[in-house]
Amino acid sequence: MRVSWPAIGTLVAFAGSRTGVIALTSVGNLVVRTGSSMILTRLLKPYDFGIVGIITTVFFAVTMITDLGFEAFVIRHNRDDRHFRDVIWTIHAQRGFGLFVVVVISSPVIAWALGKPVVAFPLAVASVTFFINGLASLSLITALRNDKSRQVSLLDFGLQLLSTTAGVLLALWLRNAWAIIFVMIVQSSARAVLSYVIFPDSAQRLCRDRAIAREFLAFSRIVLMSSTLSLLIAQTDKVVLARIFTLEQFGLYAIALTIAAAPAMFGDSYVRRIVFPIYAQTWRQAPAQIANLYYRVKRIPAALYAFACGGLIGGAPLLMRLLYDPRYASASIFLSLLTISSALRLPNLAAVELMAAMNHMMQTVRLNIVRVAWLALTIPIGFAAFGTLGVVIAVGLVEVPAMLFCWILLYRVSVLRMSEELFFIALIVVGAIIGTLISRQVLWLFPYL
Repeated sequence: MRVSWPAIGTLVAFAGSRTGVIALTSVGNLVVRTGSSMILTRLLKPYDFGIVGIITTVFFAVTMITDLGFEAFVIRHNRDDRHFRDVIWTIHAQRGFGLFVVVVISSPVIAWALGKPVVAFPLAVASVTFFINGLASLSLITALRNDKSRQVSLLDFGLQLLSTTAGVLLALWLRNAWAIIFVMIVQSSARAVLSYVIFPDSAQRLCRDRAIAREFLAFSRIVLMSSTLSLLIAQTDKVVLARIFTLEQFGLYAIALTIAAAPAMFGDSYVRRIVFPIYAQTWRQAPAQIANLYYRVKRIPAALYAFACGGLIGGAPLLMRLLYDPRYASASIFLSLLTISSALRLPNLAAVELMAAMNHMMQTVRLNIVRVAWLALTIPIGFAAFGTLGVVIAVGLVEVPAMLFCWILLYRVSVLRMSEELFFIALIVVGAIIGTLISRQVLWLFPYL
């Protein structure tokens, strides 16, 4: 077989592009995370994953309810000088220290409210990551503004390798949830240090400026509104299920969440690190080009993403059988349902970031109100009809009404193309059908797999 040098050149060019680097590092992260999960689930018990799952749930809640929108503010702002960055970094560091103190003090109350007192001390220890993350340089954000998303993605992949190695070694030694908790601290520390080492002009110092702070806090009010609603959306199921499930059962749900989050991590990284900066720059310099740019900039990655998510939806039973021992097999239904939400998240997030680039920040709030209303209506109905599985069904479908609302937003700014939107959905369905057929065939051929 002859080597096609033009084809190889195309692949090399793609691998070096911003999208290619993010795609390859996302795949690499997925492989590493999957391998780590396979090993850790054999070294630790579902009980341990239940503890870690509750900690990450609390951390996400605290992060979202105090989200001030540092990344969006810095990327879309006209200023990028040292004084401006130092003022924002000072606020960032103060927030990190404040969250650390609050979580340490409130950890016993949180554990009691969830009916899991054993979580109190691990939660307090893990909260030091808030303080460490607050000290990280804003170079991690300005790198995205300055077309250095490749470096950020490679940094994240390196940190994933570090945390995986450390996690396996600690799990071999400790054989309990503390292995993962210590890895969280190690990863945060390494990220903070490298944020100053890798990028030029990354030094930060304490600095105050009332005018900049007022502008930032005015921007943050809208972000806080949206983030608070996002918190309700993302954590309602976890709070309900953390209360109802045993730690073992919640551990299975946490495993499914981790796998379903893998494609969403790529989607979020791609949209926020590549698509949003392009939207913001285009809106600043040539707003008339937004309509032509919106779909074109994400068409191929979005298509591949949709097909892959569909395959995960249909192939979840086979994947769980391949990766884990029989104790985790029942998590496959959770994985299929949660991946529906991950699949639809990418186009919805792209629409949200477009609205942010166009200074329509309140639209993100209204979109989250749609999601909250859906959960408020469907979670009680789902629980009454199907028990805990009904809660997962409601969460898995939360992006459906959000997508309909996004279509309205895009139509109002003369961007919507229904052919593009329906093609994305069709690819999810095709991927799910193929994934289901492969999963059933393999499990039929190898019933003892």
